[in-house]
This record gives sequence, C-alpha cells and structure tokens, in this order.
Amino acid sequence: MGLFDYLKVSLFQKAFLGAFLSGAGISLLGVVVLTLNLTTVRFALMHVALLGAAVSMVIGFSPLLGALIGIGIASLLLGPAGDSIKIDTGAIGVLFMTGSLGLAFMLFYKAGVSAMDAFALFTGNILALQSLDLWAIGMLAGIIILIFIIFYREIQMVLYNPVLAEGLGVPVKLIRNGLLLLTGLAIGVNFRMVGALLIDAAVLLPAMAALSLARGLKEALILSAIYGIVSQVGGLTASMVFDLPSGASITLVAVGLVCVTSLLNGLVSKLRGANER
Repeated sequence: MGLFDYLKVSLFQKAFLGAFLSGAGISLLGVVVLTLNLTTVRFALMHVALLGAAVSMVIGFSPLLGALIGIGIASLLLGPAGDSIKIDTGAIGVLFMTGSLGLAFMLFYKAGVSAMDAFALFTGNILALQSLDLWAIGMLAGIIILIFIIFYREIQMVLYNPVLAEGLGVPVKLIRNGLLLLTGLAIGVNFRMVGALLIDAAVLLPAMAALSLARGLKEALILSAIYGIVSQVGGLTASMVFDLPSGASITLVAVGLVCVTSLLNGLVSKLRGANER
C-alpha cells in the first residue's frame, strides 16, 4: 500500500490533519516554555494531564476531556497560586508532578485498568484521532496563533524584559499565566497523538531547533511552526512508509531537526568568526 493510497483513507487523513495543525500552532508555545524556563512546570502539567486522563478512563469518559480539565485546573493553580503564596512556580511544579503520577498509578491499580490501556496514555496513537480530537487541536492551534498575532509586542516584552514590561503597564502576570494555561492545554490535546512520554516532540523540540537559528522572537515563532509541521507530518509519513510507530517516528524526526540546526548554528558561528578576522 503506497503513501497516496493511505491518504485516501479517512483514518490517515485525520492523522495528517492533526499533525499539521499541531505542528503549525502548538509548537509555538515551546518558545515560551524555553524562554521563560518553564520546563519543570511543563513536566508537571504533563503528569497532571496523565492523572486527568486516568480519572476519565476509570469513570468511563474521554481521556482527552479528563486531561484538559486536569491541566486547566493545574495551570490556574501553578500560576496564580505561586504568585499569591510567593513560592517558586518550579517548586510547586515538582509537587504537582510527583503527586499526580502517584495518584495516576494508584487509580490504574485500584480500577484494574489494563496494561495496554495505561500504556496507550504514555505512548499515544495519532491514528486513533477522533473528530473531537481534531476540533480540539484545530481550535487551540487557531487561538494560539491569533493570540501571538494580536498580542505580539506584549508577549515579546514579557518574554525578554518583564521588568520593563511591568513598568510600561503591560499585565505581565496575566500574560504569563495565560501562556501557561495555553501550554497546559497544548500538552493535553497532544496526549492522543504522541503520549505522555513523547510530548516534548510536539511542544519543545521544534522550538529548540528554531531558537538555535532565530535572531528574534518573530523568526523563532515562524521557524518553530515550520519545524513543527516538518517533524509531525514528516514523522507520520516516515512511520507509514517504513512501518514504524508514529509517536517514535515524530520524535526522532524532531530530534534530527534539533541536531541539524545545532550543527548549522555552529557552522554559521565559525564562518562569522572567520569573516570578522
């Protein structure tokens, strides 16, 4: 069965559409996570999403719905709660991360969730995307892109000089917490695609590749979207052509992009240094 034959099947059409939408919009938030050093918080949100999905599985609801509800609550708590009680967001993130993972495993054990169902939450399956998943991914990707377009200057100031931004009247805490919420929701909608263990392939790795070459926020966002599409659509294509797991293929393509862009960045730096001499 050739690649074009796959594209005639609704199952694979949904997978490619989900990969494109996720790569184009959700990968933008990786720039926020890396610039604001929210990697610990991102890890915590991932585990809260796992807990929410576990609760939904136990009571018979959609894992996507449970993951989004759990992440929405956690995002609001991690941001405003950290501001109000003056505790570092990263420290609260560690508490959420360990507590959520422990509760999720306890629920799996007590509810008798099968090993395959639990494993699916960790690895994901982009070919299992339903119409609800596509609507969630598409709506969130559209919202993320619109927010970056409308509030570009405010976000730029918050990312690179929050003190100056606050002095100029920019609502720094509101923007930061809003971006944190969007990051959490992005993790939630990508659960079905790549799973908990490989979520960074969708959110962080395209941004890592983009930031190694970009000379400003606008370039970083554009490159992140391009790399996100290439990694997700390219990884999905490779999985079909070579009969590989889709989540692992997407991850390895994203890792390859990071390696290539890092090498290019080093080469460009050497050439610039040689020209300056």
